[in-house]
Amino acid sequence: MLLTATSTPWPGGMRIEPQAPDAEPHARHFESLCRLRGGEKSLPIRLIVDAGLPAEAYVLDLKEDTIDVVAATGRGFQYAAATLLALAHADTMPLGRIEDAPRLALRGFHLNLESYRRIGIDVAIQLLEIAARLKLNTALVEYGPRFPFPSGDVPCDSPRWTPEDIAHLNDAAARLNLDLIPLQQSMAHLEYLLRHNTFAPLRENPERDNLICPSNPHSIQLVQALAREVIQAHPSAKHLHIGGDEARKVGQCEKCAAAVKADGVGALYGRYMGDLARWTLEQGRRPIVWDDTVCTHPDALAHLPKETIIAYWDYIAVADPTPVLIPRMAHAAGGPRVAHHWSWLSPWRRTRISDVQADVMRDYSRPCNLKTALGAAYLREFGPHLGDGFPTWVRALPYLEYYRDKGFEVICCPTGMGNGDTRRGLPNFARFAANIRTHGVRAAAAGASGVITTAWYDMPPEVLTQAMILTAQQTWSGDGADVEVRTHA
Repeated sequence: MLLTATSTPWPGGMRIEPQAPDAEPHARHFESLCRLRGGEKSLPIRLIVDAGLPAEAYVLDLKEDTIDVVAATGRGFQYAAATLLALAHADTMPLGRIEDAPRLALRGFHLNLESYRRIGIDVAIQLLEIAARLKLNTALVEYGPRFPFPSGDVPCDSPRWTPEDIAHLNDAAARLNLDLIPLQQSMAHLEYLLRHNTFAPLRENPERDNLICPSNPHSIQLVQALAREVIQAHPSAKHLHIGGDEARKVGQCEKCAAAVKADGVGALYGRYMGDLARWTLEQGRRPIVWDDTVCTHPDALAHLPKETIIAYWDYIAVADPTPVLIPRMAHAAGGPRVAHHWSWLSPWRRTRISDVQADVMRDYSRPCNLKTALGAAYLREFGPHLGDGFPTWVRALPYLEYYRDKGFEVICCPTGMGNGDTRRGLPNFARFAANIRTHGVRAAAAGASGVITTAWYDMPPEVLTQAMILTAQQTWSGDGADVEVRTHA
């Protein structure tokens, strides 16, 4: 996108001129622009609906005597208004044409209500408003123990949200053209329930409260009851994230151990999550599942309905290709957890990677002979997706194409705050920026649906803004707010 700078000041005022009745509802997106300029309403902003444009694309044609805004949907007009508002903060008015569209259809962030100092509804809405200005369109909302379950048997943490809070969140999301994806955990990360005596019989391990038993029929009944409340609180949501991550110790109780001995961990996990995913579809929502356990036990995928969306999280990938691999299936069989080929022990070879890559390698990865350490079973399953440079170099996010080849839609999930990685009390922004960038590039190249950037720290919510900006930058083909402006020679 290229605009020409001029010495012409912006006019003292603007007026909105919908060019057809179907353009009139979109005038509201430009009200803040008119307030910014005030004065006589001299410059017309003509709103033109063109159903032939992609759903979120827009065109801005800035001329001395008029501005034409062309889009197909409310989101397109909203994003055009955001770009125009950014340009209008300058003293002079540039001229030219902007044609802008997102690189990825889904562009989101993680509204984790157990983090950010236990935020309330006012701060949550502020974050939604920032996301909308950045042209993000999705928020993954994780309530954890702060959801207001009506049953007195379900404990909630203080300060818990109220049904009115969630209604306000839904209203704000609708006003801002944001999709909310509520998340209800289903197997691990249910400590807030399992630590209480009422739910202790559902533990996979009686001595631990971190995992629910998938063989106990009351487990899925409880999760369905919780999920039903979450669904009802979000009537416009199209999806439900059913969690499923870090279920590493499944198979410990007597019944689960017998099931694992007969069919394996993947079948036990897959049947439970598959039943829950089919139930979610029956409720009119598409299920989303974290990918790490199905990556560890890929036979679980056969038990999931193909409508399930895989949320692929990898916080280690900071470049493509990368020296560092997370071989979850190999690790479960006794192999490395995070590894790189031992040729990287050479000081000369390490000069070929960035400081961020070197830090990740030092802090998280261990050298080994990847070809032998990963094992034959892992290489049969995933070897074709590791890239031509293997074992020295590995394609970043190698399981992305694997899940796609298995027929599943994929959302890529980097992190803006994860792994406990901080620098002087703040998130390691350099690493997380590289992680978000890598996910954005690979998601677009491999046909993923989009990117949702996660966040896990209990930090001031303002810290999240940088991760949201990085996500926006990586999920648009070109952000009109950062359009290049050339001056006359």
